Amino acid sequence: MKLAPIVGSVLLALAPLVHAQNGTPRAWQQRIEVEIDLPVPVVSLESANPFSIPVDQPPQLVSSTPPRKLDVEGVAHVAAYVNTKGECLGGVPMELPFPGLTTSILEEITGVRFDPAKIADKTVGSWVVLGLNMVGRVKESSVGSPTFELPDPTSPPVPATPIRVAPSGLLLRAPFEAQSGLTTFASPRRLKVKAPGQDADIPVRALVHITAGGRCDRFVPLNLEPGLHRWLSAYLATWRLEPAQKDGVPHEAWAVWSARAQLKLSGIDSNSVTVLRDLSFEPPGTEP
Repeated sequence: MKLAPIVGSVLLALAPLVHAQNGTPRAWQQRIEVEIDLPVPVVSLESANPFSIPVDQPPQLVSSTPPRKLDVEGVAHVAAYVNTKGECLGGVPMELPFPGLTTSILEEITGVRFDPAKIADKTVGSWVVLGLNMVGRVKESSVGSPTFELPDPTSPPVPATPIRVAPSGLLLRAPFEAQSGLTTFASPRRLKVKAPGQDADIPVRALVHITAGGRCDRFVPLNLEPGLHRWLSAYLATWRLEPAQKDGVPHEAWAVWSARAQLKLSGIDSNSVTVLRDLSFEPPGTEP
């Protein structure tokens, strides 16, 4: 019976402690937010070529049949200068689908009548980019001096950049309005381009994928006019190869193939022309 006062005293002594724990936090319980600047890590860029597959030796071409009597087509992008009277004074090839078209295209478009460009109701001089769909035929073809090289493991091959032709001095000085300010684009009333047949001797370069079975199943053109991609695709389909080797076993591989192609091209004609409103041209070093 004497324990009751002691228990009561203990409960009374604990009451302030319980109240303190349920009330305002003590100093050691406070949350402190401190910003600490962490060092920025250095990341190393690894030079890698996704087309590089390690093999012991590249593939070797065993047999192939260059195509003949094959229809081909492509789009020529040409910038034409048209004055306020609607006269085309000349042009600049921007991208050509076949070799040897520059002279024929420039001669054909010079002097063609256009409806001139306008700003509101005022006619102005302007540059307009035309898309000419060109069609022709590869009558005969042959390919010589083929070589295969394994891709550089550190960097992918880069397609060749088309050579740009500079405008003549007359066109460099011709006044024009920027395309962004035009309300009406210049448009040819009638335009048809013809280029005579020719024998072309051209370098060809492509990144080709050779299967372990010795066939080419896909490619990336590196140096070839776009109108001849169909010809190259048809040629690659005929390939029979000794595939690449790895540890004495046939293995798939990408390889850079280079050769020279001799093509007999028929006459090349345009069968349609389009004003390309999403492309623009301004002579280098000029301002409207």
